[in-house]
Amino acid sequence: MNIELFVDICRVEYKAVIKMLQEAIKLCPDEIWDKTFDEPPFWQQVYHTTYYMDFYLGDDPDKFEKRFSMKEDLKKRSDETLTKEQLESYLVSIKKKVKYVLDKLDEKKLTEENRYFWTGPTVAHRLVYNIRHSQHHIGILNSILRRCANDASKWVI
Repeated sequence: MNIELFVDICRVEYKAVIKMLQEAIKLCPDEIWDKTFDEPPFWQQVYHTTYYMDFYLGDDPDKFEKRFSMKEDLKKRSDETLTKEQLESYLVSIKKKVKYVLDKLDEKKLTEENRYFWTGPTVAHRLVYNIRHSQHHIGILNSILRRCANDASKWVI
């Protein structure tokens, strides 16, 4: 595996995912932020996506420290609503975490056994899984924005 190429691809794709998520937050009208549709509210979709992006960038699922006290599970409605500013701030910290994680990658680290076994056998698999998971939820956010605000975050390459 060409490690430099893989890491460069990850940098580009994580940057795109974060930018699209930031844009979705900015485009969301206040009246939609906490409204429930056929799916959980917009803010909760953003939180779920952001939470798991952070979670999957870790080294050990058992040692992950949550930034907020609420459940990340989309099946459970939270009593608390996070603000756009809180989630934008969370994304800024994740952007820094992405840089930190990718800067320390080498072949040994990428090919070592993945402690998040459900995402694939290696750390490399987990990094790609994380991007796919995030993009899936950005698609849901864009669907809500198209239906309710006649807008959506632009595709970033």
